[in-house]
Amino acid sequence: MSNGAGATARREEEIAFLVMEQVLGVDIMLADAAGGDKMPDGAWVSDDGTRGIVEITSPPARDLLTEWARAKKEGRPQTESGSVPLRLNELADVCAELLAADWALENIDKLQAQHADERHLFLFGRGHDVEHYFYRLSDSYEDESIEPVEDLALPEGLSDVWFRGRARRKSGQLLGTTEVWLARYQAGAGWQRYVVEIEEQDLPSPAAGIANDPVPAEMRRPKDRTATDKTADAR
Repeated sequence: MSNGAGATARREEEIAFLVMEQVLGVDIMLADAAGGDKMPDGAWVSDDGTRGIVEITSPPARDLLTEWARAKKEGRPQTESGSVPLRLNELADVCAELLAADWALENIDKLQAQHADERHLFLFGRGHDVEHYFYRLSDSYEDESIEPVEDLALPEGLSDVWFRGRARRKSGQLLGTTEVWLARYQAGAGWQRYVVEIEEQDLPSPAAGIANDPVPAEMRRPKDRTATDKTADAR
């Protein structure tokens, strides 16, 4: 692995790295800064020598992103419209269909091509059509209206799939803490849910073409994730 000096993660990647680091207790380094599309996004080596890699991706949402960019340019609020099929008690079916889609298979192939003890796929949604299901997967069910989710049959070599659910800012300050809900399916262990806190100052700016950043650049301090000797053998 050979990451270029000064390589940085995109905002969605950094969110995934931060929450995974808290859950797994590892330090994740960029794996694709010099490897292009053939390399996974992140890699790590645990204290016990376990080598892990992760690919971070979302179902395609080109039309939605185009509309958001147009709304920003025209000074309009970014909105979504349309309905989402509920598909109650079919969350595992929804997940299976996502993992079988061409965009997912391309990312899974990338993971399968690399040597690792653990291969993680981290999914997030850009539109409510996907986020709706991810929110339900990561729900804490505090209202006791539990929705059962069946086990998943993961593709060969894939050890974990993460689904990023809703996020909530804990304060109205320029820099504040955000709670992120997650659902994780781990081969052999099944479903797990987490709530992780991350700090806005630890994140890169949002994509300039879609949203203005109210935070001055000097106030942001994202982690340096360029490769170290410890992760050099993680591919």
